[in-house]
Amino acid sequence: MKFDLWEKDISDDIPLAHLTDRMDYNDLRESQLCPISVQYNQIDLGNTDYGFNQTFEGNEANLYFERMSAFAEMSINDIIDKGVHNWHFYRSGIRGKLKEIFDRIDKNIAKANPMIFHFALDPNCKVTADRLTGKRNARIYFMVGYNGMIHPLFFDPYHELNPNPNLQ
Repeated sequence: MKFDLWEKDISDDIPLAHLTDRMDYNDLRESQLCPISVQYNQIDLGNTDYGFNQTFEGNEANLYFERMSAFAEMSINDIIDKGVHNWHFYRSGIRGKLKEIFDRIDKNIAKANPMIFHFALDPNCKVTADRLTGKRNARIYFMVGYNGMIHPLFFDPYHELNPNPNLQ
């Protein structure tokens, strides 16, 4: 048996998503069904107060990689179905501080309305985060891209971008 493979058959042509891209409904729906992979092309490395240039404290780095490992063979829909409360995994509306941060980066982001989710590094942590006292309860924010790609964006150690309105 012989296989005729062309370069286009074996190349990795998954497009990179950008915060200002408006993905259509079918692309977003399909992406949520695919096992996730990670692309770091949109990561904030210091452009905002929520960049990944901040120091991970204690076991936060370990928890980040534990979460990513747990998510590795799951789709976003699987994570939502099986572990919303296990990982404090929720969709984030683009409003409040999150919208302010996006507007500082590029005013067109809110118009594109990317699908943003966040998860807790330690979903069992009951500490109310507070920058002034140094108490942390970190969240990771990411954007859904094409074909199951997720793009980590922000590291929010004090849970300020999308805080629980009941605790305000």
